[in-house]
Amino acid sequence: MEINKFIQELSKEIQKTDDEILKGEQMARLKEVAKVYDGEDKIISSLDLAKQIRERGEEFTMMSGYGGLDDILKGFRLKQLVVIAAPTKSGKTSFCIDLTTKIREHNPLWFPFEEGAEELITKFIERNEEPPLFYTPEKITGNTLVWIEKKIIEGIAKFNSRVIFIDHLHFIVPFSSERQDLQIGQTMRELKTMAKKWNVTIMLIAHLKKTKMENMPDLEDLRDSSFIAQEADTVLMLWRETKRENGEVKITNNVNLSVQANRRTGKTGNVKMVYSDGHFNEQAWEDPELNKVVDEVTGKKEKNDKWKK
Repeated sequence: MEINKFIQELSKEIQKTDDEILKGEQMARLKEVAKVYDGEDKIISSLDLAKQIRERGEEFTMMSGYGGLDDILKGFRLKQLVVIAAPTKSGKTSFCIDLTTKIREHNPLWFPFEEGAEELITKFIERNEEPPLFYTPEKITGNTLVWIEKKIIEGIAKFNSRVIFIDHLHFIVPFSSERQDLQIGQTMRELKTMAKKWNVTIMLIAHLKKTKMENMPDLEDLRDSSFIAQEADTVLMLWRETKRENGEVKITNNVNLSVQANRRTGKTGNVKMVYSDGHFNEQAWEDPELNKVVDEVTGKKEKNDKWKK
């Protein structure tokens, strides 16, 4: 019995040794194949990548037409996912329509889930204005990412659309998920992948939590998921100046467009606008609260400068 047991153990050791030799041979062959691999996902150096970037020449940029915004962002770029958010009824869609007019040469493609294309165009007709040029499905027959991607491909093929507007995020995120935040995160990642895959800029309108209108919102006010800000390349927030007078909330036509996230350069900032006759016009206006903060900072700086002297 002892001899049989010994033979069995010895056989196992021999088999194990043979497997290791075979494994070593397979790994060696695999390395030889990897040396000559030349697929699109091959490993290259950062210097090779830098050379490719230089050889491509100047990067394509899509200027917004708003001087202050372009000073901060230096234009939108292809393969970006841009989020535009604001409190309810603050003019998110109207701002995006104005932006559409300013970048019409890039043949904007619209998915107007919340407010239909006919409604958007009717507003211009009622104001005796020429409607903006954009492209849109004649009928909205879906709201899945698969359907949206098919329509993006169609827009690129037919009209060379380079910028896509989706109004808005919660129309394309299923509410059946128990973890709405994770579902939103997955949707954001898929939209970003779509932008890169088809070489377009996606402008995604998003809603905010119900917060005090008197305060300028920030990234934490984005509704339902922190992934919205995390996955976006750029986050723009609109806020209409809101005051409380005699116990009543008064919303003015003064608008602050705030760049609150800018993955490319990190530069953020504010652009003052005035909302008039359905349009957003870049125009300075006084903000006492903001001026107070600036005065406090300036005063501290002057005090420190005197101390240094």
